[in-house]
Amino acid sequence: METSITTNDLCSYVSRQINYLFPDERPISSADIKLGASDALDRMEFCFQKISVKRYCTNSGAKFDHLYSDQYLMFLWFLGNVLWRKGSESNLLNKVYLLNKSLHSFDCSYNTQLPDVFIVIHGVGTVLGKASYSDYLTVYQGCTVGQAHGKYPVLGRGAGLGSGAAVLGGCNLQRFVSVGAGCTLVNANVGERSSIYRNADGRLTVKKTSDPISSEYFSHEYLYSIE
Repeated sequence: METSITTNDLCSYVSRQINYLFPDERPISSADIKLGASDALDRMEFCFQKISVKRYCTNSGAKFDHLYSDQYLMFLWFLGNVLWRKGSESNLLNKVYLLNKSLHSFDCSYNTQLPDVFIVIHGVGTVLGKASYSDYLTVYQGCTVGQAHGKYPVLGRGAGLGSGAAVLGGCNLQRFVSVGAGCTLVNANVGERSSIYRNADGRLTVKKTSDPISSEYFSHEYLYSIE
């Protein structure tokens, strides 16, 4: 994968950001970050290879720019998740999580099971809580996914959430469902290839669609490979 910075420099960059923002008596070293950086970059490369946006992937392969905030947001989540899987201590895990939250207002724990392939657009104010996620997830700014009354959502392949959308409780979104901007679903079952939007009088409307939100960002060769 083509990167804007070497892995060693990236590890130093992340550790310095953490120690500047959280200057306690338990600093994070570049070596701490290096425990998960290579695996996180490998997972990002796999993810970015499926994205059709040129800033993420071209014919020459996947690209990562640490100064492109959407990509750096995703790297920090992958990093935290890799470190969590490796059993790193909470001081490191929490600081990587808090760095992402501080820089991007993105709230997604390192132990949340996001899919292998996803994209976050802008990401400011987005909260991705515990749920069952599937590949080719697309999420815009200000979205919320999480439990309600002990029930957790299930998001099928190619789910897309527009700006300010919320999916809560026992929702079951089948394949290629798009939840439009400002729409809130609670304990809703939505059939595949459906688009939910708010009409002029404020009511939610569901219609079938052949072009889910996810089709704007992912290579159709991969997105529809199961069909």
